[in-house]
Amino acid sequence: MLHAGLDNGIRKLKFLGGEPLLRADLPEVIASLRHRDPGIDLSMITGGAVPIARLDACFEAGLSRANLSIHGWSLEAFAARTGRGQPAWKLRQATLARLLEGGRFLKLNFVWRNAADDADLAALLDVAAGLPVVVSVLDDLGDPDLGPRVIQQTLHRLRGAPQNRRAEPDPHSLPTLRLRWADGLEVEVKDHHLGQEAPWRACGTCPKRADCREGIHALRLSHDGRLRPCMDRPDLGLDLRSLPQAAGPQAASRAWGCAVAGWSAAVRKPAPPASLPCMEAA
Repeated sequence: MLHAGLDNGIRKLKFLGGEPLLRADLPEVIASLRHRDPGIDLSMITGGAVPIARLDACFEAGLSRANLSIHGWSLEAFAARTGRGQPAWKLRQATLARLLEGGRFLKLNFVWRNAADDADLAALLDVAAGLPVVVSVLDDLGDPDLGPRVIQQTLHRLRGAPQNRRAEPDPHSLPTLRLRWADGLEVEVKDHHLGQEAPWRACGTCPKRADCREGIHALRLSHDGRLRPCMDRPDLGLDLRSLPQAAGPQAASRAWGCAVAGWSAAVRKPAPPASLPCMEAA
């Protein structure tokens, strides 16, 4: 199914979960994609609390880079957030060290929920100031009172005013705000949301648009074979596994292309019908 995405112009793939490194065949999947398109950008987001050998196998297979989710920086915060103890925390720290050894662009993701996370976030930021990393500080999407303004206020409270701030465009997603302090600390804040940008045709009349706070513009292919344009509209997804097996990979490729065309054909125009004729013809 991922090859169907390559057939339709996808050149950037990110594996996430849950924990992608728990999938036993992930190195084989990565190797297959790398063989199909040597120039494709293949990355992952990992929590890092898994044996290093699994990460190494993915890089050996052709993974471009990996971002690390920080589910609690200190051992105490890690245990409180994950319910796991020192062995898992040490694995996470070892993963960070291995990623730094690789010399690739590295982003550390930290979800800030409330002031109880201040001390842990401050400790992470102090360490990150001396490392070649970008810290992406995210608001808890489950709390409607949070957002980029609150995150920036929190960073100002913990670190003072940044020395520099700039918009960081991303040709594959939404722009972000990049903040830099005099000691070298660099932080990314997602200050644009999918609901504001309305990149898909279905955004125009989406009943959830006013509350849409998703900070990336990405197609999602779930573990159960559903292709989705955003987190909040599972009803717009296309079930690629429902296609007849006899139709072969060409059917998945045509259905993928047709679905994307329907979602993005004309921003702010009426949403597409529940089923598209070209999907049925695939």
